[in-house]
Amino acid sequence: MQDIEANKAVARQYMQAVEDGDIATLEALQHPDCQWWILGYGDMSRADFIASVTSGLLSAHRRMAQVVGITAEGERVAIEVRGEMHFPDRVYRNEYHNLLVIRDRQIVSGREYMDTRAAAEAFAPEGTGR
Repeated sequence: MQDIEANKAVARQYMQAVEDGDIATLEALQHPDCQWWILGYGDMSRADFIASVTSGLLSAHRRMAQVVGITAEGERVAIEVRGEMHFPDRVYRNEYHNLLVIRDRQIVSGREYMDTRAAAEAFAPEGTGR
């Protein structure tokens, strides 16, 4: 039971780091061989995922990552998050479901599900829908 609670704590810490824009913690919580799969984007390496998250997080001047539900079994943690990021020219809101596999207090793989339409509209290049 302690491993399950420790894994849930890692997931919560990860979401807090997203809210805080704490890239160092985001990196530290991911195993060097961590692999991601993002709905609408497919497979991503740890490096590509961190670069993508960094560019979004660091350009937002305010972030919110509210955990609305968390369930864990063994090394798998499912976490539901309501997100909001404030940029100079827009506010991006989305609902996320992340399935994280956590071993030895590090994320070894992650699957992220979200409203892809909201993401596409918020991050569309200038002149293509925003």
